[in-house]
Amino acid sequence: MNNILFLSSVVIILSIFIYRYLSKFGVPMLLVFISLGMVFGVNGIFKIPYDNYELSRDICSFALIYIIFFGGFGTNLSMARGIIKKSLILSSLGVIFTSLLTGLFAHYILKLDWYSSLLIGSVLGSTDAASVFAILRSHKLNLKENTASLLEIESGSNDPFAYVLTIAFLTLSKGNLNLPLLLFKQVFFGLAVGYIFAKVSCYIIRKVNNIDSGMSMALITASMLLSYSTSEFIGGNGYITVYLLGVLLGNIHFNKKSEIVSFFNGLTSIMQILIFFLLGLLVNPLEALKYAVPAVLIMIVMTLLIRPFVVYALISPMKSSRGQKLLVSWAGLRGAASVVFAILVVVANKERGMIVFNIAFIVVLLSIAIQGSLLPYFSKKLNMIDEDGDVLRTFNDYSDTEDVDFITAEIDETHKWVGRQVKNLELMPSVLLVLIIRNNENIIPNGNTVIEKGDRIVLCGSSFVDKGTRINLYESIVDKNSKYINKSIRELDRNILIVLIKRENRTMIPSGNTVLLEDDILVLLDR
Repeated sequence: MNNILFLSSVVIILSIFIYRYLSKFGVPMLLVFISLGMVFGVNGIFKIPYDNYELSRDICSFALIYIIFFGGFGTNLSMARGIIKKSLILSSLGVIFTSLLTGLFAHYILKLDWYSSLLIGSVLGSTDAASVFAILRSHKLNLKENTASLLEIESGSNDPFAYVLTIAFLTLSKGNLNLPLLLFKQVFFGLAVGYIFAKVSCYIIRKVNNIDSGMSMALITASMLLSYSTSEFIGGNGYITVYLLGVLLGNIHFNKKSEIVSFFNGLTSIMQILIFFLLGLLVNPLEALKYAVPAVLIMIVMTLLIRPFVVYALISPMKSSRGQKLLVSWAGLRGAASVVFAILVVVANKERGMIVFNIAFIVVLLSIAIQGSLLPYFSKKLNMIDEDGDVLRTFNDYSDTEDVDFITAEIDETHKWVGRQVKNLELMPSVLLVLIIRNNENIIPNGNTVIEKGDRIVLCGSSFVDKGTRINLYESIVDKNSKYINKSIRELDRNILIVLIKRENRTMIPSGNTVLLEDDILVLLDR
């Protein structure tokens, strides 16, 4: 157990630091994780002999739940108006046509058997949400014609359809497949369970007023896992369920939502590291090289022929520009889902599964390295970058509202505001008096409200946010030997700024006349 914990922490730390360095050169994040897994693998430096596909299947399937859920949770539907139909067509019919055409190519051109060919097509049928999201965010690629939202929804929702096809072809080999019934149960039950759990979760989150962000995270996580297991138990597609759950939960407003987005964003990153590290650990590069030629040919044909053909055929009738169709064609990256589905095939049929796994490994590696690295370049070359937009608006963790902070102050009898109307107060620009607490009563002031002795006022103003400026606060205690003792604030060095004084059981905002006493705790600004 301790060895696993040690290795896991080392891998995560190495992944972060290596990526921070290589990202300067445009190297995709997921490529770093695969490479690191290969370094630790049987043919790497550390030569860890790992080939437990059953355990990897369980770990990766669990990780994929979080990745698909966050793909839905982070999608902003209000920014996706006008392209939802395109996205859903690409994520459903697009996956089916891509899988079948890839299978036909593998069988008729590469001379692979029908079973292996169809499984290769289904495993590689979906595009990778994690890769697409990461590239759009890191390069801040806001694309014209709402193409960013199109890619986000397509890549976030198409994994379940590839999963259905993979399971269908695995079941077909056993000779007891009722394909129409299987598809109906997978899609209908998956959507129904996701919708029901989303409605219940939304109701609880909105009705329980005192729930904090930690409990909200626990509730959403439990709802996600329970909905997935319920859907799978009754024959539905758990990935469709969690994606729909993510979309519906991600597009409602509730307290501390940004904290929850950050939590799932970090957790999803760990899950991506886990999946791609396991992929690198599982693969035997010497064995995989035997399938390099068919894998490279499949990669080239999928990228340059099959994906463009499917995209043009499906979205041309819906008023898509040439630039959008070409960019969407290029953005069909293969990733985490393909890895997980390939592992499922290995567990079901080891002999043919290894063919599918090794081909999928090379295709995913090339897709991330080539398509992922060149996506920003092609976006610019096709004149599809919207310089005036912000791609972060397409995600639910974006907020176009300005953060504000609140401060409070006591009005004593000597305060110069006593007896003055609010409209006559000398406030700084962008500072607003929003509340007066008087005799335990909350008063929303207007311009004619008069400030009285004993009032407690609440002011609000814009938060200070400047990543280039560091502000540090530190505490200092005034003891009997302190140079500050019995001195007023105005007597101190001008470079010293005391923002708060803790005296006995109360805190106070000092003025120039405030005298510092022994045992005062000063909160100073380090400038």
